[in-house]
Amino acid sequence: MTSTKSLEPAYPCGGSVESSQKKHLRTGLELNLPLETIVRITLTCIYIALEFKAPFVRKIQPEELWLYRNPRSDSYVPLTMLWPVVLGVPGLFFTLHYLRTRDRHDLRSAVLAFTLGLGLNGVITNTIKIAVGRPRPDFFWRCFPDGVMNDDLRCTGTDMRALMDGRKSFPSGHSSFAFVGLGFLTWYLIGKLHLMNERIRGRSVRVILAGLPLFAATMIAISRTCDYHHHWQDVTIGSLIGLVLSYICYRQYYPAFAERNCHLPYLPLQYQESCLSSSPSAIKNQHSPTRGKRLQAGAPPPPSGSPLVTKSNYNGRTLEGNGADDSDSGETRSLLASAIDQKEAKWI
Repeated sequence: MTSTKSLEPAYPCGGSVESSQKKHLRTGLELNLPLETIVRITLTCIYIALEFKAPFVRKIQPEELWLYRNPRSDSYVPLTMLWPVVLGVPGLFFTLHYLRTRDRHDLRSAVLAFTLGLGLNGVITNTIKIAVGRPRPDFFWRCFPDGVMNDDLRCTGTDMRALMDGRKSFPSGHSSFAFVGLGFLTWYLIGKLHLMNERIRGRSVRVILAGLPLFAATMIAISRTCDYHHHWQDVTIGSLIGLVLSYICYRQYYPAFAERNCHLPYLPLQYQESCLSSSPSAIKNQHSPTRGKRLQAGAPPPPSGSPLVTKSNYNGRTLEGNGADDSDSGETRSLLASAIDQKEAKWI
């Protein structure tokens, strides 16, 4: 395990973001940040507007009325508890990691991925709720507060807010938000703790730590069936929606768990291109006096006119050079990619 004296994260270009091509990285992020902020604000506004939309009024058959005659009860996990858990717990981990590493790019990537998942989840969940209009398990008592049912099953309750909310059972919003928030925290911890690659294996404490958020999300989802606010199908689908969205949004900013540097977020294309074009090691290798000897020791150069294809994987991006005229740049990129693969990233 690397010493914690220097906690500045190492990126594939060599050195740190702050010490290598900081200007290019900052420019790439600042150009994209306003648009990303507008997207999240828009999703939030749509989610709030959908909260006040009336759902589809689905016809209830007399023989299925028993599904909706469960007693009304208070939520075991009310919204005043749900939002601090979903927002506060992941935010606390993001802040602690930033205080430890001072990596602004990682903090920005985590917040952008996390908020994107929340916004998408809110819009998708509420849209499905309105379109389906499934009654909640306690809908009978919302519809007939006095317990007296009429022949045409026309609701006699006067609390329109309770009646409208009583037809928004599928899918469970508590479950989807719990899994999109705490599920994202699980993916975040798996990447930071290297649980799925060759660097760290057999650490049970870290497995438990990464799994705790998912366990908490599961208990929140189960509670929605215990207080008769949702059917089990609502909870199951809501949990899957949140879990899938959290993983999709995480992978938009972070590499796969099997990658050696899975704890580091993706870098903007501007920064990657600047690394390839102005990396000191690449320039030094390109103009080194022993360059000819290295070429002689390797494979013979291709004949004139034949295509030369040099490929290397750089942070999830394939670099290619074609043609005899591109042999110098192809070799330079190959050497740089080799140096990237051999570099050990500092680990938290």
